[in-house]
Amino acid sequence: MIAGGEVIQAVTFANSVLSKVADVITREKSVKGAVKSGLDYIKLEMKMVISEIKTNEKNHQGATHESKVVLLKELAYDIEDFIDRTWVPGASSGPVLSVFRLDPRPEIVQKIEHFKDSIQKVRTWQPDAGSSTGQDTAAATWSCPSATPPNPYSLDLDHEATLRNICKHRCELQGLLSASEGRELKVISIVGCRGVGKTSLATAVYDDCRADYDCVAWVVASACRDLEDLLTKLLKESQRTAKPTSTPAQGSISDTQQTSLWNFLSDKRYFVVIDDVDRLEVCQAIKREFPKDGHSSRIIVTTSMHSVAAECSWGSYVYTMQCLDKDESEQVFWESVGQENKTPALRRASEGIITKCGGLPLALISVANYLRRQGRTENQVAGGLTTEHCKSAACTLGDKILKGQDAEFLKINRALLQCYNNLPDYAHQSCLLYASVFPRGRPIRSKLLLRRWMSEEFAAHGTVSDQEGVVRSYLQAFIERCIVEPVEIKNARVARCRVHSIMLEFLIHKAVSKKFVALVDKDELLSNNGTTITNVRVRRLSVQDSSKEGVDDAVCTARDIDLSVMRSLTIFKSPLLRLQACELLRVLDLEGCNGVNNDTVLKAICKQRLLKYLSLRGTDVDHLHPTIKCLEHLETLDIRDTLVKDLPIQVIRLPLLAHLFGRIELPRGITKEISKQSKLQTLAGVVVTEADTSFENIILHAGKLRKVKIYQATSYPSNSRNKRIRMNPGSISPFPLNERFTGSKALQILSVDSSDLAKEFIKFLEAPCAITSIKLRGQLDKLPATPALRELCDLNRLLLISTGLSIEDLSALQSLPCLEYLKLTEDGDGFRGSSFVVKSGGFPSLRRLCFEAPRLPQVQIEQGSMKSLAILDLLCPDPVIPEPRSGRYRSFLQLETRLGVEGVSYLENLKEVILHHSMWESKVQAWKEEAIRHNNKPSVKRQPQPTIYALKVTCKNVELYPVACVFS
Repeated sequence: MIAGGEVIQAVTFANSVLSKVADVITREKSVKGAVKSGLDYIKLEMKMVISEIKTNEKNHQGATHESKVVLLKELAYDIEDFIDRTWVPGASSGPVLSVFRLDPRPEIVQKIEHFKDSIQKVRTWQPDAGSSTGQDTAAATWSCPSATPPNPYSLDLDHEATLRNICKHRCELQGLLSASEGRELKVISIVGCRGVGKTSLATAVYDDCRADYDCVAWVVASACRDLEDLLTKLLKESQRTAKPTSTPAQGSISDTQQTSLWNFLSDKRYFVVIDDVDRLEVCQAIKREFPKDGHSSRIIVTTSMHSVAAECSWGSYVYTMQCLDKDESEQVFWESVGQENKTPALRRASEGIITKCGGLPLALISVANYLRRQGRTENQVAGGLTTEHCKSAACTLGDKILKGQDAEFLKINRALLQCYNNLPDYAHQSCLLYASVFPRGRPIRSKLLLRRWMSEEFAAHGTVSDQEGVVRSYLQAFIERCIVEPVEIKNARVARCRVHSIMLEFLIHKAVSKKFVALVDKDELLSNNGTTITNVRVRRLSVQDSSKEGVDDAVCTARDIDLSVMRSLTIFKSPLLRLQACELLRVLDLEGCNGVNNDTVLKAICKQRLLKYLSLRGTDVDHLHPTIKCLEHLETLDIRDTLVKDLPIQVIRLPLLAHLFGRIELPRGITKEISKQSKLQTLAGVVVTEADTSFENIILHAGKLRKVKIYQATSYPSNSRNKRIRMNPGSISPFPLNERFTGSKALQILSVDSSDLAKEFIKFLEAPCAITSIKLRGQLDKLPATPALRELCDLNRLLLISTGLSIEDLSALQSLPCLEYLKLTEDGDGFRGSSFVVKSGGFPSLRRLCFEAPRLPQVQIEQGSMKSLAILDLLCPDPVIPEPRSGRYRSFLQLETRLGVEGVSYLENLKEVILHHSMWESKVQAWKEEAIRHNNKPSVKRQPQPTIYALKVTCKNVELYPVACVFS
């Protein structure tokens, strides 16, 4: 059934279209007579339809109601398309056809009459016998997903047996359970995405260890009505499993809930598993209801939410379940399919399956059991499992999981549906479905994703900063729920992320079935196998890794793909479509495409008058056409990794342009008046030249400008088309006035990539200064004096890269009172000097400290310093550290000395230590062992080393190739 949030979204969109109609009636003088009366009729009748749908939403949600919501949204799209085609945005001379001296009224009146009929069809629509309700064929499954996972003892035996054979997780968890640290209760959280095997792992450990305890209990939290029901089941199960020698229970939990549970467990060594926890109140109940002096008792909590895991356990007691690697995945797969089927041909044919499953055990088990059944069915005909079975399963895996019609896929269908359906609202669901637009297997840039969500208007209405906050919270919600995985953390922010591969397959097929997007991948159109109530047209198209012939064939043969109504077009590593056929695009992303550097193409792009988001990143374009001035609604322009160096002044004059990305010189002639009219908020990548009055005018007078990244002009090779002369040091001061450092129009984020400009900036870095985030790359002579640092109360983030300052100079930064993130990076031989000493009271607000260099400097932390520090990044591969000595009584101080850090035990709030990805396993393990002795039990892990697709730009070609990111 359609979620209430989808109804709200449809109604909200319809109301916004009505406002657009009303605006046309008010603004356009040519609207009169039959045209005006027709628009008035549309406005009135649409209001009635909206009112009826809102009333039905309160009363019931039947098939007719759901279909009307779909029809309402489609009708609203069509009306808005009609308004946008007929009355050009920003024009004041009436309909477009009048430009050609034609009377447009007959055509307009005819279209309005068509809308009148369409509105009546929505109001009176009834499903025909046997027709679909507009939902996917698996609607019944979607409408009533089981919120309760299967009983742990009724799990697929193959699944449980496979997890037992993979000993890594089991041994590590048992090690945490058996670690002797007095007699206090220990709570261990197992966190990971659904289907990764948390319940199976807990079951294996539970069965192995239960005999060592006086009583045990297993409760599935999601199967309980409320907290009281959960506690009641815990008590009853504990009473049932208590050994005869144990003291019998006193009282009843219904009489005195807290006292009876506490009293029953107070003199026992107990082992409890609380499975599938998704509410923080359960964690709070654990702290309240269970005796702390628990005779070395243990509680295991399984959850898919990081906040729940962190609340229930601390640091080293949060066990993160990772997906299986390739070898482990193959082991799971073939054990379930049957080793007798493991032929070279079938191994080759199954590679696509294993890749799409992404190491998720439940997915591997599901498809393996399905193939095993297929092989048995075909035994008499084909002799068993064939390569065709494997290839077909790989192609249809997402569809089979989505529908859940085969018994083998029912469990994973429920698991993924639970992830999707339990999202807070329809806006979250839409944003998650949007992942289907991006290619499989490639990390998504987080900032790009957020800007795309905003351009697609998934965020709530409000100011731009409000929208940014909303979409950022969406991404955080997905990460929190283990749906989206960060694959690159850069400067304490998620730089790149990805949706788990099997979840992405599910989302792709769901998005296509809902006509949320049309997808052409490797020349194949992913079709919608379900039927629909009407010819609902798709409004987003994504083309990935396809040829011109394949794209043309897919687009021409698809009955529900109409380029003229597309609002979003995304093309990855594929030839361009006929952009002239597109009339209503709001989002156009051509990242990595060839053929853009053509005036015919650029003019076609500039005719997309409704365009809000344009990305030419990584294309072969080397200039922008002056007709870009027609893009009066453009808000984001991305020309990074292109050969565009000189920006036309028409770009700066765009009335709504808010975000400009590239590495460009500003055009001459940007006056104070032009700057004042600019809506620019982000100017990331401006090259400053001598006597650059355009830059000064933008900096000083673009009132909405908040984020600036500055490069200094340098000389180019003799064969470069863009030759520049390196500016003389001190020839320009981009910081001549302090008025953009403070006040209501102050810059918020400033990045300077130039030694000369960085030195110039440091001279002006003194209070009052309202800049909150500063990134400086380049040699510095010195930092501001300590008294000046103490006055910089608004500075929260500071990144200093290749400054050449000694480590003693840098330690003076501890005087910054409100600094929350500090990153210090050096290349070459690393930091100069001997020790980075943090004295008592130093860095009072710091939450994350990062050192990145070939060698870690000696770090000394005194007691009373960095009381808020939660994350310590030591991204230094220093290979000269001796191996840790063996022995049970190694001290934490010995470890600190070997790693170059002293006083870690004084960090009262430390939760995480992140080491360089090349750090020896023995040293990582030593950190883990010693971290358990820390009062706060911080977790210890290596930084990820993801494969990132970089863009290689040449004059005629753009190549996408994988590179290993080493964060250097």
